[in-house]
Amino acid sequence: MKKLILITLSIILVPMFIFSETYTYYVYQNNVEMGSISVDVDPHSYTGKTTTVLQVGLNTVKYIAQTKYDNAWTFKEYNLDIYVDNQKQVSFKSSYDGQKINNYFDGISLKSYEVSDAIILDNNLILDHIFAIYYKQLTDGTYTSFIPQLVLNQLTWDYSVLNIDIKYIDSENFVISSPGVDQKVTFKDNKLIRLEIPSQLIEVTEIKKEVKEKSYIEKEITFPSFDGFELNGSLMLPKELINDTKTPAIVLVHGSGANDRNETIGIIAPFLQLSEGLVNNGYIVLKYDKRNFTMMKNNQDTSNIMPIDFIKDAQAAIKYLKTIPEVDSDKIIVIGHSEGASFLPYIVKDEKVAAAVALSPGLIEITDLMVYQIDYQINYLKKLNVDKSQDYTITMLENLLAQLKEVNNDMKNGKIDPDKVYLDYYKGSYLIQWSELTKKTVEEFVNMQVPLLIINGTQDLKTPYELLKEKENQLKQKKDLEIVYIENMGHELYRSDTGVFEDSVIDQIVNWLKKVL
Repeated sequence: MKKLILITLSIILVPMFIFSETYTYYVYQNNVEMGSISVDVDPHSYTGKTTTVLQVGLNTVKYIAQTKYDNAWTFKEYNLDIYVDNQKQVSFKSSYDGQKINNYFDGISLKSYEVSDAIILDNNLILDHIFAIYYKQLTDGTYTSFIPQLVLNQLTWDYSVLNIDIKYIDSENFVISSPGVDQKVTFKDNKLIRLEIPSQLIEVTEIKKEVKEKSYIEKEITFPSFDGFELNGSLMLPKELINDTKTPAIVLVHGSGANDRNETIGIIAPFLQLSEGLVNNGYIVLKYDKRNFTMMKNNQDTSNIMPIDFIKDAQAAIKYLKTIPEVDSDKIIVIGHSEGASFLPYIVKDEKVAAAVALSPGLIEITDLMVYQIDYQINYLKKLNVDKSQDYTITMLENLLAQLKEVNNDMKNGKIDPDKVYLDYYKGSYLIQWSELTKKTVEEFVNMQVPLLIINGTQDLKTPYELLKEKENQLKQKKDLEIVYIENMGHELYRSDTGVFEDSVIDQIVNWLKKVL
């Protein structure tokens, strides 16, 4: 009898041991290794754990995710910790009862969502979510997905719930399609062996490839800002620099939010690809972490940061570049993106620079722009909503629009309380200064004393190209201005139809600089 019990236990324990094995994968983008992923999925306890480690520029970003599922592989609880260079930046939690998703950041309640039958599918290659979809044995069709990391940013949390399409090629090969992105999934013997995101040139595989050597030198740097705050960044230099030859140099200035030097959002990093493209064209490039990113990384209070601080930080970067022996201090260019583009007139004022490039700039007062962009997004989605699949997102955006209109009205009537927090994110004093800095953006652009290139994508849903078209005649009062529109490019400089970084941005900048320097 004891022998029978031992045999029975071994039969039970062996498959449990097999299924709880940890799998290791490698992540490549354009055949360059980005990092690695370890996944532990246990079909008996309905749990999954994924640890994703990505090298983004000189920073190491680690995502540790743990998910609990019910016996139908629908998620019940999700925990995500994000580390940058071994410093915890985010502790996030979601819970789901099948009808409502509640979200928390460091114990603070965030936006919740009322949605049925949601499939969890977070960014950052959380692969146990892919295993869960496989185990659910779904049929071809459209499903509601939940993307937790988008909840962490007020600018993206209205896109955290969206529809995805799943189409099976056979029982172990399927494609997950979301707007602009396809994920091609391959299993073998109940194990994920390959994941591809063709539009972003990303491949996840069990096979470790030969590492492709960088074509440039990248140095970690630190330099002081106006108030002594130490800004961390990267200095990128072409390998073929000739001794004693001075080289033109570029400073990259971020958009709004707590951005790192690469403007990393999940697996996209526009400043990483932009900087690599520019350094490969012979320019020295300086990019840096925003002060609010560094302060959050160090668990410091960011409530007293003001927009003018970001302007002065960019000026500090210009001053630092001029101390680099290889840099031609007469040929420094400033490239600003989004908020950084709108602030260019203030950044270059009283600084000796040769030219400026504005990528996707906001051209009107900031609370006007917030209303404009959300109203634009609602109308954009309504045109696509023939199958009612966008109803949920449209409703969320309409609720946000009502809040924005209230803030916009208060700003116009001088009723913004400097000490109050608005839109769950912005301190009143911050909004007031931001408003003052953006009231005359077009006029400030026209009055800039350096050549200016403005680039906007025709699929930009945050600073729509129609707004630039509307202001174009006024802007062209500036004689050394050039405006370029790039078809199908979105706000983050990626193509909306393929999700690939828009390399023509680099071409446009390089060709223009050849004319003006």
